[in-house]
Amino acid sequence: MSIEIRKSLEAELLEALKKTTSPHLDLKASKNKLGLLISKEKLGEIYIQHLTKADGYYAGLEVYTCEAFSFCTNQSPPYQSRLLNSSFLSKSSLSEETKQFGDELGGIIRTPSPDEISATVQKINERLIKFYLSKAENCILGTPSLIGDVLAEPDNYAYPFLTALFAAQKNDLSLDSDAFKKVLATKSIFGNKQFDLALANKILGAGNK
Repeated sequence: MSIEIRKSLEAELLEALKKTTSPHLDLKASKNKLGLLISKEKLGEIYIQHLTKADGYYAGLEVYTCEAFSFCTNQSPPYQSRLLNSSFLSKSSLSEETKQFGDELGGIIRTPSPDEISATVQKINERLIKFYLSKAENCILGTPSLIGDVLAEPDNYAYPFLTALFAAQKNDLSLDSDAFKKVLATKSIFGNKQFDLALANKILGAGNK
């Protein structure tokens, strides 16, 4: 029964993903995935995956490349990426600390009963857009909101401090702006504090404004 429900749900979800649009990115829907592209270059993807043991779906986002990633690596930081893979941004609902994608802590949406398939598809799609597509857009575009995203979930980014620094520079924020003061006050975001602070002073310091 569960396999038939999954087939129906995933077919309906594919149709919903095909209708999902972004004003900034080209989206390419395939089974359980939404590719993120600009000028035909694939920058990342949003996906859902079924877990047999939990009998439910979790969600994830990977951004492989973007302007922020190039900025970070060009600074030649004396420390490694925080991520275990080669992505720049890697987010999974399985590590959610608050309920976002999941109906419960743990980030899972359970496989529904047959009469709940459409409602579940709508819920999955809405949460992918709200919690995953928005993060992908902020990351790829380097919006001011990227700073808040990094502060909320620093361990999802390869170089959290440098990512926030990139967003500050791109959006003409100064070292003493409210947004960047929050960055400087967040210990968990630094890779190497001495290097990071010196770089921030060099890039955002008064002489550069």
